[in-house]
Amino acid sequence: MDQYQHLLTLVAQKHQLAVQSFAAGESLFLQGSLEPRLFWIKKGLVKLVFIQPDGKEFIKAFLAEDDLAGSLLSVVFGEPSPYSCYCLEACDIIAIPYKDLKAIAVKTPELRDVELQFMHQLTARKEDREFQFLCLTPEQRYVRFIEQYPHILKRISQAELARFLGVTPVALSRIKSRYLAQLS
Repeated sequence: MDQYQHLLTLVAQKHQLAVQSFAAGESLFLQGSLEPRLFWIKKGLVKLVFIQPDGKEFIKAFLAEDDLAGSLLSVVFGEPSPYSCYCLEACDIIAIPYKDLKAIAVKTPELRDVELQFMHQLTARKEDREFQFLCLTPEQRYVRFIEQYPHILKRISQAELARFLGVTPVALSRIKSRYLAQLS
């Protein structure tokens, strides 16, 4: 990801993009909106969340330092974002117009490769998330989360973790109890 950070830094410097601060609870973009920018998380934690008309949330992902948040449907295809992005902590963010990122990547062959690698990583992460929901039990998803994201586990509420795993908070409590019992 170092090369991708280099690309982001080039764009931020060339276009004099400043770090913006967001408070916990603020949105970077909302479901149904057109958002042509990607958000480089310099500090903090955000969640990508689908919200049903009745208010029920399904958390797509948690993103932390040096991750990029944004809706590919919106930045690449100009369609409304199917999900929202909310800060779970105070965040320092650099908002980067995708067209500016693309313009620099097109002119620089090695950076074009970095963009492709990033898209491959994003696709692999999405494929893994689909696999988890289609093929793993909630218990297996919980274990996978604590193995893959130990740096995020202590930064989110149990209700948010439950929504990410696709279970109720009560079910998550039972899953955690069984998991801890197996460790003893």
